[in-house]
Amino acid sequence: MASQNLKIKSTAGLLEIVRHLENLIASFKEGTICIRKDDESIILKPQEPVSLELEAEVKFDKETLREKLTIELKWKKKETAAEDNIFSISHEIPQEEQES
Repeated sequence: MASQNLKIKSTAGLLEIVRHLENLIASFKEGTICIRKDDESIILKPQEPVSLELEAEVKFDKETLREKLTIELKWKKKETAAEDNIFSISHEIPQEEQES
């Protein structure tokens, strides 16, 4: 699978940011996060364990008080067997085969 990257920088009102965060939480709960910008999109499927990193900062910058909150969430994608590679080996004859 090729690497994908979608970076979004935006300035918006507090209520719009809250709406985006609520949508992110709902997407996490559903297990699929789809982020779209213009004609680009990326689909994420979070898996446990999820690593959470928070960084909060307050500083003066050119006579202005600046506050910053950075949230980083990471997880590793587990390898799953492809559907056509799933099989079993057993000495037992399936029920439907016994009735014939």
